[in-house]
Formats: sequence, C-alpha cells, structure tokens
Amino acid sequence: MTPWKIGYVPVLLIVSFLLLTSGGCRTWSSREERAAQAYNEGNRFREAGMNEDALAAYSLALKHAPRMASARFNSALTLAEMGRFDEALEQLHSLNQQDPRNLKVLRALAWVSWKDDRIQDALNYFQSVLLISPGDEASLRGSCRIYESTGRAGEAVEMRKLLLRMENSNDARLDLADTLFSAERYQEALEEYRIVLLKNPSDEKALAAAAAAAEKTGQYKEAVVYLKNLADMGDETGELYWRIAGFQLVQDGNFTAGLQSLKTALAAGFIDEEAYRDLISEVPAAVRPSVENLLNTED
Repeated sequence: MTPWKIGYVPVLLIVSFLLLTSGGCRTWSSREERAAQAYNEGNRFREAGMNEDALAAYSLALKHAPRMASARFNSALTLAEMGRFDEALEQLHSLNQQDPRNLKVLRALAWVSWKDDRIQDALNYFQSVLLISPGDEASLRGSCRIYESTGRAGEAVEMRKLLLRMENSNDARLDLADTLFSAERYQEALEEYRIVLLKNPSDEKALAAAAAAAEKTGQYKEAVVYLKNLADMGDETGELYWRIAGFQLVQDGNFTAGLQSLKTALAAGFIDEEAYRDLISEVPAAVRPSVENLLNTED
C-alpha cells in the first residue's frame, strides 16, 4: 500500500471543496453532484485494483468539475501505481502550482519522484515539507529511507535522532542504531543496540545487529553473548555456534569453550567445507590438531 492511499469518500464530504471558490451558500449543481459520484466511483475502482477504470472515473469527475483537486490528486496516485510516473508528476505539479504549501501534494511529489528514481527531486520535495513543518514525521522517515537506500546513511543520522526524540520507542532507537551501523559508526550503533536490549532482551533483530556491531568493534566476548542468546531462541543453532566457535578460537583465545562450541555447531548439522578450511587456517597452531580432529570426524 502506498503512503498516500485514499479510500472511498462519501459524496457530502467533498461539498466544501467544490464550493471553495464561491462566495456564500448556493445550491449544489448537478454537474458537481455528477463529479462527486464519479470521484467516489473512481475510489471504489482504485480500492479494487481496477486502475484503468479508476482513471476513467477520475477523468469524468474532472470533466464535470475541472478544479476538483481530490480527483486530480487520486488520479496522479493511480498513474504512479501503474508506473506512469511522468503523467503522475505532471498532475501533481499542477496541484502544487495552485497551492505551493500543500504538504500532502509535496509529500506525494516526493514519493512519486522516489519511485521514478529521481532521488534528488524526492529529497528536495521532502525538504520543502520540512521547511514548512520541521517535525513532519513522514518526510523525515522518507528522507531517511532514501539516504539509507542510496548509501548515504550518514546523512540520515541526525534525522533519526530527531525521530527518536519525537517518539522515544525501541523501534525508533533500533532504526537509529541501524542507520549508525550503515554509516559505519559501529561503536555508537552498539551503544544504541544495548539500550534496545535492556528494554527488550529477546529482540532477535537487535541481538543479531548487536553481535555484528560488537564484532566490528572487536568486542568478541560481547558478540558471543548475543549470539548465544539468539541460539537459545532460534532455529539457526548450527550457524550461530559456528560463528561463536570462530570468535572463541581465533579472536578470543578461549580454546576450551571454542572447541565445545565447535562440537555444538557440528552436532546441530553445520556443514560447509570451505568454512572448515578457513577455520583450520586461522586457528593458532597449538589448537589446530584438535580442530582438525573434530572436523575430520564429521567427514
């Protein structure tokens, strides 16, 4: 579902729009009534995934009421859903010219531009929203996702921090931690993951990410703790204990624990001949025969 999805709107709810340009009260004309009916029909078609029929209905609504912004807006969104981005943007630009400070239109311009890989245009539209409404969550989140998906996570960090201040939740903190990790700010990311796990020790996503951040910062004992917690909760016991064994045998020098972890990984069905060879080449010479013996036993 797109972030701008709009469903059925009863006829009477759009009367006020149709009368925006008129002074005082007057009788609702038959043309406006037909426009409202066509608009609602378009919404029903759109909800049913019948986009061509929806476009035809919105076009009919605009024929009866050329200034009907809601029909033009929904027509643009339908065009975008069909991949007809140039036409969608043309419709939205028309609405933006009529009302340059309309946040709904600016957000739609940003989303459609992003879908059409017009990355900088999308960022510019989100920035336009934020200049008008600095705390607009949809635009902050949208900007973050664009930066993160285009390898510019560092530019999203401050926005993620702002979102965390606005919504002090584990989800918002986890988003910040993930962004810091993507920006290769691993120690800062690890600190945020720790806070998440203090509040929710069984958060599997946070455990896996914290283990990766701890590994990146050379804090292997901490990484082992997270991986063991994951192994206690999940199905990837063999893979997880293989990683634990690697940390203990290669980086941490905890050979007794490492050999036991290796046994656990193999007993859980971990098989990877290339990984076996890599581990044998990486472990210290003093423990290599024990590792080879365990791995050869599996053969």
